[in-house]
Amino acid sequence: MTRKIAVAMRKGGTGKTTTAVNLATALMLRNKRVLLVDLDSQANATIALGVSPLGVSYTVNDLFVNEQVSAREAIATKYGLHVLPGHNDLARTESGMGPAQVAALRNILEPIEAEYDYVILDVPPSDSLLPINALTYATEIIMPLQTEYFAMEGLAQAMEQVKNVRKGLNPALRIVGILPTRVKSNTNLARSIIEETKERYPELVYHFWVEESVRHPEATARGVPIVILDPEHQGSMAYKQLAEHIDGQA
Repeated sequence: MTRKIAVAMRKGGTGKTTTAVNLATALMLRNKRVLLVDLDSQANATIALGVSPLGVSYTVNDLFVNEQVSAREAIATKYGLHVLPGHNDLARTESGMGPAQVAALRNILEPIEAEYDYVILDVPPSDSLLPINALTYATEIIMPLQTEYFAMEGLAQAMEQVKNVRKGLNPALRIVGILPTRVKSNTNLARSIIEETKERYPELVYHFWVEESVRHPEATARGVPIVILDPEHQGSMAYKQLAEHIDGQA
């Protein structure tokens, strides 16, 4: 059965896209069939894979606005990973969506999901209709938690968002893990946030984390996931641990 995992956090700047891209790639390196869906209008996950949103025939946006385009037609392939590219027109498309369209993404992806072991969703940091579509479709969610001052506030908002989606739209949605990201482990603040999160959610916080590093934006700029660009980097090892952990739950 296909695992449908949303990588989501209400707060921006948490390493969400980096996590989605590298988790998807690490799972692919474990010989899994993986589809990465970029739902962000900035298309950062797409660009991080070296795919230009302007250089493909179709993007996720086309799937929302044109029923004649199938998801299979919009798939791009890079490094053996399948991706449905994001596009900046997604912001305009979302602004025209109504509450009745909360299941639009499900209708788009269900015809092809059986072709994959994993569908990984890069979810924009808001409470608008694209994130709600993602959480309505997904069955699992991973929350990247940047260890900085407002971390717990953003986490509380994300938990509330999931709670609201569970109430009616998707009772099957469950949080499978909280991943500390952009961690400056030599600081008291980072250590205290990780410890506080473990106290509040002892069953959810992963025992590994992703350190703050210039190599992550460097990898994005080169359009190569860090698990491929620098396999021995601390971030690469953490994302491979995450993929191993997730895959071990299958």
